[in-house]
Amino acid sequence: MINRVRERRLESDFMAAQAVVLASRERIVIEESFGEPPESYHFLFRCRSVSRLISGVASYHEEHRVGIRFSAGYPAQPPFATMLTPVIHPHIWPNGTLCLGSWRPGEKLDSLLQRIGAILTYDPAALNWRSVADDSAALWAKQNLDLMPLDQPFFSALPFRMLSTR
Repeated sequence: MINRVRERRLESDFMAAQAVVLASRERIVIEESFGEPPESYHFLFRCRSVSRLISGVASYHEEHRVGIRFSAGYPAQPPFATMLTPVIHPHIWPNGTLCLGSWRPGEKLDSLLQRIGAILTYDPAALNWRSVADDSAALWAKQNLDLMPLDQPFFSALPFRMLSTR
C-alpha cells in the first residue's frame, strides 16, 4: 500500500534538496538518488572537516560523502544519515552514523542538509556537549574551539535558520 503522505513529502524533499544544491554554489552535490521519488541519496559536501585524529592532531579533508535514507515511517520517523567517507566529529559515531539529535517531523531535507553542513564544518551552534557520539572527537573539539567553524557556512545567504541541537 502506498503512503501518499510519505510520497508527497519525498517529492517535496527532492525539490527542496535541488534548490539547496543550486544555492550552495556546488558546495553540495547530489551524486545519486534512488527511487521515484527518491528514498535515499548520496550527497557530496565540499567543505573543510576533520577526517582523522592521530595523537590529538587533526587531518583535514575538503570533500565528504553522506548517505541519507528515508525509512518507511518517514516523516514520522527520522531519516538515517551515514558518512560514506571518514569524518571525525563529536556527533558522528565511529561507525559513520550521524547523530542528528531530536527529530521533528516538520524538518525537511533542505534543513537537514544545512544541519549536516554545520556538523561537518564544526559550527559551534551545531555542537551539543551533552550528547556526544565520539569522545575523542569531543575532546579535540573542546581543545580547539578557536578553530571553529572550520569552514564558511553553507547557507549564509539563504533564508534558512539553524535548528537548535541543544
